[in-house]
Amino acid sequence: MQDQLANQEKTQERVLATISNKKDPTQLVEIVHLPRKQLFLTRGIYHNFHIKEIAIPQGHMLGEIQEVTRLLSYLLERIATAADYNLPFQYDHDFEFGNRKYSLEQKEDYLLLIEGS
Repeated sequence: MQDQLANQEKTQERVLATISNKKDPTQLVEIVHLPRKQLFLTRGIYHNFHIKEIAIPQGHMLGEIQEVTRLLSYLLERIATAADYNLPFQYDHDFEFGNRKYSLEQKEDYLLLIEGS
């Protein structure tokens, strides 16, 4: 039964976009829509860099697709640069990007992106 539910969730996933590292195009991060969870989730950050994936609430992503993809691309470049120099990377829990404030809230196995005030 668990396998059937997992497969059902998988079939409802849809890749919205793929971001590649400018310096190493083999390092890809997909933005995947998970309609049952009402989230968009990155897939590839953990595989490439062994740090948590980022989730974006469905309502925020749909209204701001270009801004959120630029933000994720920015974060990916920071992660990749740290990896290139063999430096540890840690997400800033509160940060600004494009004159907006954001925070990353700890969830089970990912960080939820929240736009601040």
